[in-house]
Amino acid sequence: MNRRTAIRLMLAMVLIPALTPLSANEADDQPHMRTALGHLEAAHTAKAPLTSLRAARKALVHARPNKEGQRKHAIGYVDEAIAFATTGDKAKMQEKITKAISNVKSGIARAR
Repeated sequence: MNRRTAIRLMLAMVLIPALTPLSANEADDQPHMRTALGHLEAAHTAKAPLTSLRAARKALVHARPNKEGQRKHAIGYVDEAIAFATTGDKAKMQEKITKAISNVKSGIARAR
């Protein structure tokens, strides 16, 4: 293989993947939001939900902020759920977890 052919091959290896459009699933994939959703659902049924709530908050903070405010609202609900879990108000904690789950699902659907 001569040098010119090798250069063309290397350029093709770099440019073709860069120019190939992402599939719908790859373009809108929200791994941090999906991780947060899993942690929130676990917290909903956990006897000791604080670990799951903190993990959900961390995942939400790391998610891209492209969800029309849904991510931000979910973080607020998780913060409130953590506060209620700390004080022992399980009913209010459950309410906030439910709202956070709703916002995360909505955020996944609205991601741009």
